[in-house]
Amino acid sequence: MDYVDKLREIVGPDNLTASEIDCLSCSRDMSVHVGVPDVIVFPENEDQVAAIVKLAAEYKVPVIPRGSGTSVTGAALSPYGGILVDLVRMNQVLEINVNDRYVRVQPGVVCNALNTRLAPRHFFPPDPGSAPIASIGGMISTNASGVRAVKYGTTKDYVMGLRVVLADGSIIHTGTIAPKHSTGIDLTHLFASSEGTLGIIVEAWLKILPTPEAWRFAQINFPSLEDAGLAVEEMMTSGIPICTCEILDRVSIDIMAGKLALDVPPEVQCQILLEIDGSRSEVEAHSRRIDEVRAGHRAIEIHWTTNPEERAALSRVRQGLVPAMSRIKPFHRLVPLVEDFGVPMSAVPATIRGIQEIGERHGYPIATFGHIGDGNLHATFIMDVTNPDEWAKVKGIALEFIDLTLAHQGTLSAEHGLGMAKSPYIGRELGEAAEVMKKIKKALDPDNILNPGKSVFEGAINDILDRSAFDALVEDPARLKSFGPEVDQEILACIQCGFCRAGCPTFARTRLESMNARGRVTLAYNMLVDRVEPSEDLAKRLYQCMICLNCKYTCPAGVDLSAIIHAARERLVREGHLPEIHRKLIESIVEHGNPFTEPADRRADVYPTSFKKKDRAETLLFIGCVSSYQDLKVVPAVIRLAEAAGEDFTVLGEDEVCCGYYSYLVGDTPAFKGFMNEAISRIERIGAKRLVATCAGCYKTFRDLYPKYGGGFGETRLLHTVEYLDELIAGGRFEFKPGGEPLKAAWHDPCDIGRHMQIFDPPRRVIQALPGLELVEFPMNRNLAKCCGGGGGVKAFDNTMAGDIGYDRVLQAVGVGADLIVSACPSCKNSLNQGAARARKEKKGRVKVMDLTELVASRLA
Repeated sequence: MDYVDKLREIVGPDNLTASEIDCLSCSRDMSVHVGVPDVIVFPENEDQVAAIVKLAAEYKVPVIPRGSGTSVTGAALSPYGGILVDLVRMNQVLEINVNDRYVRVQPGVVCNALNTRLAPRHFFPPDPGSAPIASIGGMISTNASGVRAVKYGTTKDYVMGLRVVLADGSIIHTGTIAPKHSTGIDLTHLFASSEGTLGIIVEAWLKILPTPEAWRFAQINFPSLEDAGLAVEEMMTSGIPICTCEILDRVSIDIMAGKLALDVPPEVQCQILLEIDGSRSEVEAHSRRIDEVRAGHRAIEIHWTTNPEERAALSRVRQGLVPAMSRIKPFHRLVPLVEDFGVPMSAVPATIRGIQEIGERHGYPIATFGHIGDGNLHATFIMDVTNPDEWAKVKGIALEFIDLTLAHQGTLSAEHGLGMAKSPYIGRELGEAAEVMKKIKKALDPDNILNPGKSVFEGAINDILDRSAFDALVEDPARLKSFGPEVDQEILACIQCGFCRAGCPTFARTRLESMNARGRVTLAYNMLVDRVEPSEDLAKRLYQCMICLNCKYTCPAGVDLSAIIHAARERLVREGHLPEIHRKLIESIVEHGNPFTEPADRRADVYPTSFKKKDRAETLLFIGCVSSYQDLKVVPAVIRLAEAAGEDFTVLGEDEVCCGYYSYLVGDTPAFKGFMNEAISRIERIGAKRLVATCAGCYKTFRDLYPKYGGGFGETRLLHTVEYLDELIAGGRFEFKPGGEPLKAAWHDPCDIGRHMQIFDPPRRVIQALPGLELVEFPMNRNLAKCCGGGGGVKAFDNTMAGDIGYDRVLQAVGVGADLIVSACPSCKNSLNQGAARARKEKKGRVKVMDLTELVASRLA
């Protein structure tokens, strides 16, 4: 690939990767298809995009533009290799003009991020289900819409103008910010739905609207699809400007009732979720009219709300449906084939009935839902993706969906575009228009370098299952390298939606898909199907995961990436790819009982000179390696607190050894088991009834990991210090000095006791009990809290990135006005202290970092 060096000159070495691992990570989306690029570039401006395309034209190499990779059709995949132009770093809002009601943005701007900038007075109406991560460029290229389309229209309705790089590298400007124009062929909308096959969008002018004054949301239950359909038809034709109008059939209701433990009466065969907005008087009047209409169509009940939290809860039934379908049966998952059709609104009930009949005929329950207000339906089903017979059956179902849609004069793609998935059959809908499209393509892109293999153009697939990512799973089962059924199931449960991009701290710093949960699952899948060999490059990406588990709580399907990463690391260790730094630290634990090569007798150096260790006690304080050797404040604080509370307690002192958590994190399970057995043996000698850990990692190891590997402490009660202090304070065991000038304390949720162990309230209660302190929250907290940067062994493996992530977290605390950052994990404290020092040095703010034990001890009377 001679052109790669020239690409590097265009974008710079930090904005290009030709790594097999990085490219493989960008080979998937929500479709069944796969396409691996040869190289990925991250341009930062339109001149770089133009130079990339000009170079590609010279070498006749495919160029594939990519936003967030949320396509359901394979639109941004690379079936013929080539250059993937990832626009994620072109993410600036360049101009907001509220007087003329437009914004000017780069293509990598995320939809929800744009609306955050516009709030509270204005908004950009298109809202696809992927709005939290969907890029504006991708939305324009596919004419995405969403639930508000029934009132506000689709993305193209808001595109006023574009700057587009053509196939020869030239740049054109289309459209105008004038309210209307009549200046020839509408090139803006030509490019706006072309999925990057005619040009690459590098800038867009978008119309924005004032935010409505009021809204009301309703859930309406109907006894039949027909009743629901007729009710909605009357609402729409009687002048009620419904903002959103979603439909769920009984199959969909049953799926979500099981997931959310809902009690939906059997007589409810259909649910409508709708919203109206406008002025307060308009909303009230339209609400009354809707009540009248639904009463005339046998509605069983209606529930109205103006509470945002209640609206979110009611909407969860619709929003959680797609991912829930990957959790119904092991190895079954959602498979999107032809599932985005649109029909005339009057044909919606008959179309859903037809879908149900197809499902019954083939023995598949098919969940049908979608935007009934504009006739856009999604018919989805789950299948055993390891079974080749089921693949043949679902292909037949998909073909019948096509026939059904066209019989109702519908469209095969209402909002997801064509990509690869629709290309074999879209000609049946387009007819001669497809030939005109091909001529336009030939005129603008004669060498077919722009996103080839998509739509009706040259190189498109001929069968709906061509270039399937699942071929490797079903064609040669003997070749599979299973991680075990539980981990294999987690890998297959990932629907490749990309929502994890919103939470992953390593992706936030690098913008590399291989540094995101979805990319890492893709790598694990390729390890499973034996399409990638363990290597140093593979190990690098998998050991850069912090296992913070933020992705699980941004993932609609709740995929447990920590289990996948651990299994993959175990395999890397077995294959001889444990990184050297981790090997040395484990050797130190073997030799010295700690990862710092420190002698055992130095563990007691931080103890108060007055403290005398007991051989037996009711409570054993397990200090941990970091607090024993690297932090001079936690041990004196926790001992002072236990003494102040009058506790019968002791410590192991120089007899304490590492719990082994580090070896577990890096995948050295044999070493972990050895450390576990030694630690249990020493702890049990004390005969304590209560074991209190100061370290979040140690506590997780004792409570959750040891039992998985045959260890544990029987009847001994296990506590972390945050729980221990919470109980002591609740029991009135401490006396605190009066508070002085109030300080704002931000509680940082450590990943191990937070997301992993769901311990959130005890530390907050402790802070609130201390005089002179005000608890403030990070913008992202509890299950969505950001990692400190030190998790998963990353601090040792990639200290620079870990430091950057810790710094980001400190700046969040500064942003909420915190005087203190309080945590209860020695790794967190270390990382946050480094971030706080950097913030002071760079004059970004001053904030102090303390362990919770230090804070409480400092407030004792």
